[in-house]
Amino acid sequence: MIYLLGTIPLGIAPLTGPVAHGIERMATFAQHDTTRGKPALQEIGEELDTQTFDFFFSEECCAPAAELAKLEAAYALKSPLPLVLGNGVFTGKRYVVEHLAVNIIQTDRAGSPVRIDATIDLLEDPIAGGLFGLITSIAKARAPAISGKAAKNPQVRK
Repeated sequence: MIYLLGTIPLGIAPLTGPVAHGIERMATFAQHDTTRGKPALQEIGEELDTQTFDFFFSEECCAPAAELAKLEAAYALKSPLPLVLGNGVFTGKRYVVEHLAVNIIQTDRAGSPVRIDATIDLLEDPIAGGLFGLITSIAKARAPAISGKAAKNPQVRK
């Protein structure tokens, strides 16, 4: 296995490794005009990492329709999945499937896919569970404190 996105293998070494893998990292800068000379840069922060995989599923090493169904489910659910390298290293980053492109290259006589080429774009999710999960956990953590203060507040009617 080359990579594992959640439970979805992205290639089985040496048979179906990704034919291409790209990683993109970006930083954002603001430009401030100066009286003389070139503008000054101010670092604002980093953008989310993106990764792109081009790979294929073939009947020689897996069930292409089943693996495609897993990919489509990951895209539809938009839940962050861990990306584990083939050597078992997990960097701690989770990704959502932002873009999924599928080409069915070959089918059998019944029309079932025999070979599928796929491209996925993954977008880093730095907050486990996304922003909604963060807001929910903050609200749950603050709720007892807020209700405890209400009992001592003279403005609250009993």
